Amino acid sequence: MSESETGAIETSINGDIGTLTIKNHENRNAMNLSMYTQFPEAINGLLDANVRVIIVRGYGEEAFGAGSDISEFDEFRTSENAGTYDAAEAHAHAALENASVPTVAMIYGACRGGGLALALACDLRFASEEASFAAPPAKLGIAFPHQAVKALTHAVGDAHARYLLLTASTIDSTEAHRIGLIHEISEKSELEGAINSVTSKICKLAPQSLTAAKISLSNLKGQATAEQVQKALDSCYRSNDYQEGIVSFLEKRVPDFGGM
Repeated sequence: MSESETGAIETSINGDIGTLTIKNHENRNAMNLSMYTQFPEAINGLLDANVRVIIVRGYGEEAFGAGSDISEFDEFRTSENAGTYDAAEAHAHAALENASVPTVAMIYGACRGGGLALALACDLRFASEEASFAAPPAKLGIAFPHQAVKALTHAVGDAHARYLLLTASTIDSTEAHRIGLIHEISEKSELEGAINSVTSKICKLAPQSLTAAKISLSNLKGQATAEQVQKALDSCYRSNDYQEGIVSFLEKRVPDFGGM
C-alpha cells in the first residue's frame, strides 16, 4: 500500500486476480498528487506478481473516483508547476493503459474527471446502475488530459466525446452504456458478481494471446509499433500455451494455460 496524508493506493491479490483500490474515502476517492505519483508503482507491483487480470475500483460503494483533489490545486497545480502535476496524472494513465494484462474498471457511484480518465485507461468498464459519469474540467478552467480525451473519443466516438467535453454534462449509467462508455450495467448488489464472472473468464484464456490482442489494439491507436505487434504474435506461436491450445482442442477438453 502507498499512502499520502489524505489518500492511499491499495493493492491486493487473490489467485490470478489483482485489485487496485483508489482509497480517499473522505473526498469520494479523489486522486491527489501523491496518489497519482504512486499509481505506476502499484500497477507494476501487480504485474511483477504475475496476475492475469487487474481490477481497478474505488474504495467502498459510493464512488469510483470523484476526480482530482481540487483542494491541493492552489499548491500543486499552479501556472508555474502544473506541468509536474499533469505529468504525474499522465504517467498514472499510461501505466494502466499499457499494462500487459487485461484491466477491468469496477465502477460504483461517481466517476468524474480524473476518475473517469483512469476508468478510460482500463480495457473494460463495468458499472452499477446508480453510477454517473462526467468530464467537468471546463467548470474549473482546466483541461481534460489529452490521453483521456483520446481514450474517450476511441470509446464513444467523436460526437459523444465532444458533447461530454464541451457541455461538462453528467450522464447516468444507462446513457453511458448506450454510447459505449461502459460495457455492462449491473444492479449495485450484483456488480461484484459480474466482475468476478468476467475476470474468471479472462483467467482461463491464454495470457500471451491476450497481451498480443492488447498490443494490436494499441497499434490501431498509434500506441504500439508494427514491430511490437509482430513480436507479440511470434511469442504466441513459440509458447507452450499454443501447443496446449491445439492438443486440448483435439482432445476435446478445456485447455490449461500456464502463460508460458
